[in-house]
Amino acid sequence: MKYFAVLLLAGATALAVSFEGYGQMNVVSDSINYGEGLHKWGQGGFRMDGSNWNILLDVDRISSGQGAVIPRFNRNHLETHLEGRITFGGLTVNPEIQLDNDIDSADVVLPLSLGEGYRNSALRPGLSLAYLLPGVFEVSGTGRYWKKDVTALDSDIDDTEWTEMSYGGDVLWHTPIGGYLAVGGISHQTKLDGFDYDRTWSRVDISAGYKPMRFPAMTFIAAEAEYSLYTGEDYTGLALPDRFTARLRAGQNLARNVVFNITFSQAADFYEDETRFGPFQSAIRSLYKFSGWGNVRSSIMIGGQLTESAITTRLGELESRISLYGGLSALVTGKLWYGPSSVEGTGGYRTREIIGGGFEFRMRNGLNTFVVYEREASNLAPNDVWGKIRGGVGFYPAPF
Repeated sequence: MKYFAVLLLAGATALAVSFEGYGQMNVVSDSINYGEGLHKWGQGGFRMDGSNWNILLDVDRISSGQGAVIPRFNRNHLETHLEGRITFGGLTVNPEIQLDNDIDSADVVLPLSLGEGYRNSALRPGLSLAYLLPGVFEVSGTGRYWKKDVTALDSDIDDTEWTEMSYGGDVLWHTPIGGYLAVGGISHQTKLDGFDYDRTWSRVDISAGYKPMRFPAMTFIAAEAEYSLYTGEDYTGLALPDRFTARLRAGQNLARNVVFNITFSQAADFYEDETRFGPFQSAIRSLYKFSGWGNVRSSIMIGGQLTESAITTRLGELESRISLYGGLSALVTGKLWYGPSSVEGTGGYRTREIIGGGFEFRMRNGLNTFVVYEREASNLAPNDVWGKIRGGVGFYPAPF
């Protein structure tokens, strides 16, 4: 193995190939077992680059489990993702494959309330092709296939194969006046062997927009409108409506180190007999960067977000990194979240208040360590307050 690695590095040097690796490990501890949801306990991989190609390998350890108050489905698996990319002139070929190896079988819900079960493994190969003529047009196509080995519970059918196939493409034309027109589509099929479940839906998108238009005083505006025509049914068996979506984003550099932007999005759904307003989203964010006292750039981010449809969510947040000395920085976080809840006694909605702080240390060789303590309060019948410590160590990038 040692000699193979030496030969590989020698060959890479001769062919002007670069290697970069990264890794990360996180630890989370709660004062009470509410469950944190999704965890990436360990993550690592490498990237290899050539003159017109690259290979990327990611391996993640992902887990989540049942909470004492908020029920969640158990997941505990290794997620391996291998992706390659090679370019011939304007043509790019991008094959990929993802393999999930379940350490503990992951709980799943079968479509159309067919019951529950657990997944033993999953495989997802895929291929994307794209051709680019800079400043004129772009053509792309993607296909992916999912295969999940599932054991059903509370059913006469024990083992079943859950497969999904998705493919589609897009054509985008850059107009001479700076805007763009695009037409694309996607088709998706889901099959569940043994349950006589075979559903297909498809969508055609027609969109037009203007890439960021620059104005005086370091201001830009981007706008887009999209109409999507659907065929097929959703997971409940209802016909999918067509949807119109309009998006607007405005940003301004108040100074070289101060950025401010705001985003709006509104959708409308067209059913056979009525029209309904779809989700409305708005977000505002400002970022201030300054030197601080150490080697790492300091920053303060203040933002807010509102989403309204059948449900409403609101989020206000503050994130800051203050450089203290060398690679040492102080971290400060604060969040106020309001949204739907399935917990009894919260009236269908609940709030979360999070405030915390900690330290981060970055070395010049790419090593990064951090520890953060957070205090969270939530009206979880009755109101509860608990503490959480997050910590981790990682390196990225680290050239070989």
